[in-house]
Amino acid sequence: MTNPTTNPPHPSFTALADIDWADTTSILHGCTPLFDALANQPDLLTGLVAHVSDDPHLAGMCEGYDFMHKLVLYDDASRGVRLRLHVYQAGFFDRPHNHRWSFASHILRGGYIHRIFGRDDQFGEDTDPNTLLPIHERLERPGSTYALHHTSVHTVQAEADTISLLVRGPSAKQRFLILDAASGGFFWVYGTAQESPEQRANKRLTSDQLDQTISRIQRLIAEREPASRSASLHGR
Repeated sequence: MTNPTTNPPHPSFTALADIDWADTTSILHGCTPLFDALANQPDLLTGLVAHVSDDPHLAGMCEGYDFMHKLVLYDDASRGVRLRLHVYQAGFFDRPHNHRWSFASHILRGGYIHRIFGRDDQFGEDTDPNTLLPIHERLERPGSTYALHHTSVHTVQAEADTISLLVRGPSAKQRFLILDAASGGFFWVYGTAQESPEQRANKRLTSDQLDQTISRIQRLIAEREPASRSASLHGR
């Protein structure tokens, strides 16, 4: 496997090494060159997507759920930095949650309603999700980008076939909390190191599922309108 730290797949990846993952301004500036390259150079993105099935390390980190699939396109384990691609199914609406790591996200196709509720120091197991009110709400469309600190509590409500790119930084904590209004409860989600082999196997995409997901993503990327394909984060 190629070392992503010494031999990144594109020069735009080099800016990731200088990010301060506790500073959202640094995250946004460091990830913007990569998002610009992926949005404006379709061959770069499709090449990274196609490569996943040929790389056992990356393929083993790809996950599938009823509501979305996640592909890992790049993993710099030495820095704890990954580039992921998310493709959403119809009706996706996640639950209020924070994260184990800070990240930046960029919308390639489709869109979603993004709601932010506050910081996780005011968010716990006894929080009633029905009482949470957004302090920030916006519609993220192709070309939208943002950085989010790991302490932020948010939700995403996505359109069918939405595709987003996400660059995550190193883990700042072992677990994150999800509130489930439907059940009136909550649950904690841990990182891979704390998961059992059965938990990993239940999430991992099979070879056939991965090939099907890659084909679907390639088709959706090819169908993007030229305006969204050429959108520049610097020009927003």
